[in-house]
Amino acid sequence: MLQFHFFQFLDWDLLKFFFYFLSFIGVFLTIRLRFPQLRFLFLAIKIFSGNMDYKGSRGRLVHSQAFFSGTASSLLPGAVIGSALALMIGGPGVLFWIWISSFFIMPLRFVSSTLAIRFRTKTVSGRYLSGPMYFIESALKARWLAVGFAAIGLLTVLVMGGVVPMLYVTHIANRVFEINGMTVPFLLSVILVFIVLGGIRRVGKISAYLAPIGIFLFFMGYFFLFKGSLMNFKDFIWLSFKEAFQPTAAITGGGFALARIYSMASGIFFVSTETGIGKSAGLSGVVRTDYPAKQGLVSMLATFFEGFIISTLVVYVLSSYGAFKMEEQLVFLNALFQGNTNPVNIAFFGSFLLFGVVSITGWFYTGEQKALYVFGEKFANFFRILFLFTILAVAYLYVKNGEQILFEAFGLGYSLSIITAVPVLISLVLLEKIARTELKRFLTESGARYEVLKDFYLLILSIVPKNLLSRLFGLLASSRLPRFILIPILKAFARAYKINVDEAELEIQEYNSLNEFFTRALKAEARIIDSADDEMVSPVDAKITGYGDINQRIIIQAKGVDYNLKELLGGSKYLEDFTNGKYITFYLSPQDYHRIHSPAYGKILGYYYEPGKLFPVNELAVFGIRGLFPKNERLITYLQTEYGKVAVIKVGASNVGRIRVTYDNKIVTNTLIRTTRTVEYKEVSIMIDKGAELGRFEMGSTVILLMEKDTFQFSSLVVNEKITYGTTIGKFKKKKCKLPK
Repeated sequence: MLQFHFFQFLDWDLLKFFFYFLSFIGVFLTIRLRFPQLRFLFLAIKIFSGNMDYKGSRGRLVHSQAFFSGTASSLLPGAVIGSALALMIGGPGVLFWIWISSFFIMPLRFVSSTLAIRFRTKTVSGRYLSGPMYFIESALKARWLAVGFAAIGLLTVLVMGGVVPMLYVTHIANRVFEINGMTVPFLLSVILVFIVLGGIRRVGKISAYLAPIGIFLFFMGYFFLFKGSLMNFKDFIWLSFKEAFQPTAAITGGGFALARIYSMASGIFFVSTETGIGKSAGLSGVVRTDYPAKQGLVSMLATFFEGFIISTLVVYVLSSYGAFKMEEQLVFLNALFQGNTNPVNIAFFGSFLLFGVVSITGWFYTGEQKALYVFGEKFANFFRILFLFTILAVAYLYVKNGEQILFEAFGLGYSLSIITAVPVLISLVLLEKIARTELKRFLTESGARYEVLKDFYLLILSIVPKNLLSRLFGLLASSRLPRFILIPILKAFARAYKINVDEAELEIQEYNSLNEFFTRALKAEARIIDSADDEMVSPVDAKITGYGDINQRIIIQAKGVDYNLKELLGGSKYLEDFTNGKYITFYLSPQDYHRIHSPAYGKILGYYYEPGKLFPVNELAVFGIRGLFPKNERLITYLQTEYGKVAVIKVGASNVGRIRVTYDNKIVTNTLIRTTRTVEYKEVSIMIDKGAELGRFEMGSTVILLMEKDTFQFSSLVVNEKITYGTTIGKFKKKKCKLPK
């Protein structure tokens, strides 16, 4: 009976029209923009995280603040109650259609948010004004339509954004915790006044704090309250798929009736989440960004979150408890909270209260934007009073007259939302080319297209069996192919990487495999070793990718790229010697000579071998995979010079078949069975001259030198410039001991 009373206030024909219209435009934009929800999902997450923020951008909120302000404000009564209502109408099968629809509707928020920033304006006082009315007026030259939209939007804000969430929270508090009267409305009003008087920055900051807390409490409540009572999730997913096409409930009329039911159910979900009415555009318009399309991509995540995550959780729990009707759902809520005040229950209900606060504040701000557009800045204070008066007055009517007021508010709010959405949706179709141009500009000018490829590359790296592939590549490179096949391969390899074959000890046709050519020796006169005793030389031909001080135990390779000395050395006994010392990193490309030489005269103390991964060590991987060098296979040679200790760290990489050293033929890396090894040469004294061969890479990789603290000073070196082995990189300070010559 209660369910019937609620649904009689809804215009079902309007809901069906809205869903079909929304879906059509979603499919149209998806095709025109070439599926941005697939192509740029990871990029959107990266922008949201703040990794691509530009500090010189104009605006008031960062991407995450706008996201939380918009998303959290549409969770209650949006995605949560929208999912519950959709379940009442269509049963568990509606979830499948919400997923499908959400996928195609994601580009709507991209276009609206991109246009909002593209056409936002700034007042003399420094306030940003944005929303659909601005791009309707500026781009479509239709001020009459913009004013009409803003005027109807004001009514929508008052009802759907103020009255409905206020009544919903009050209703739950009344039915569940028996908090009667105006206590909750007054409490929410006081919180609202505090937040909105601080302007959009306070709205954004408060939302950025409250929304994650609310979402955390919401998920925690689901986990702790329902984990023992939920149906098997796989069974639930199968039920949703089955019910989507063959519902258990008898629906007469065949496929058309099925489409009608699911269109109404999905329609009520998307109206509840305020899809298409331009609220997210109003909040996105004040984001601090250098490209409008960046916030557009982040806005797509809101639809993903609401349509795929929240809706699934709500339908999953309610279906597990068989709560398919309104009476059953209210009984479920009562049973969940009534007389139960343990911390988990209170925390779960607290998430509803937080969502209510964020919802009202988010709606309030978008309403204020519309009021300013229609009436000017002088109307701002009047709108604030009107908003507070409206929600308190209707809350009073609810307290006096009961839930009939709640149902009427829902029905009116849904109808106003659909009417408000029509001009916005039409304008999105007409202006999608502008959003498409902004997306192209962002991808081209900012290098974001490179970010997409990089993320895909790093994803592939995390999946493929790198060590196995490297061993196979090593076997292939060492294979002795017929000369008529091998020689053209070697020549092509040399041309491709611009290798100076004139420096090689042998003629190219004298090598028996690709690996022999790759690890070629040089002619004696090809390199000159700087001979001063107190000078350290480069151990390799390579590019210097970083050098400097070791800060405590942190090596800062570049901005945003650092790694821990302890992780790199594997807890070596020499850790304290190199703490606060110096480091220099060399990257060897396939073009380079791949033998490693001693940077100074000294005694080899021992080595440490760590069988790690074999990620590539190119710039893309180093900057994309945090702490890459300590993750990769490493062979560390410890050298005692007359001036202090030096660690020569040879870092393995993809396609490095082996790392070999000259001082111990027992060392074999990248084998099938690998274990960590620490070896000290106590019984034997192994001396090595400066410039003498220390080892070799079978394919390219990285060498890191560590110098003991207070023993070394770098020369003037240039990062990212090539250096040849034997070239001075700096000077030792003073002798600490004397070694036999």
